[in-house]
Amino acid sequence: MPRHGRTPLAQLIGGLLLGSTTFTGCATAGSVSDGRVVRWVDKTVAERQASAEDKRFDEIGWVTDIRTAVRLAKENNRPIFLYTGDGRINTGRC
Repeated sequence: MPRHGRTPLAQLIGGLLLGSTTFTGCATAGSVSDGRVVRWVDKTVAERQASAEDKRFDEIGWVTDIRTAVRLAKENNRPIFLYTGDGRINTGRC
């Protein structure tokens, strides 16, 4: 049974109309220049870049085949970490 004598479709249409007038009003109030937006985005992106400490992961010598990994491990006296995946990394299993 519809509330207040309105059908669900009428409620939806009314909500959309009300929302569109609200958004139109927001878009025109206090507009910001493109240059100011670009400066803000550039500043925000620069502030949120990862630090060198956070990017230690990039220092790993990733290779795509075991022969290269063995060669590099011998040359640098380093261990090998072998990762294999089945394409479903979100399961938490390798």
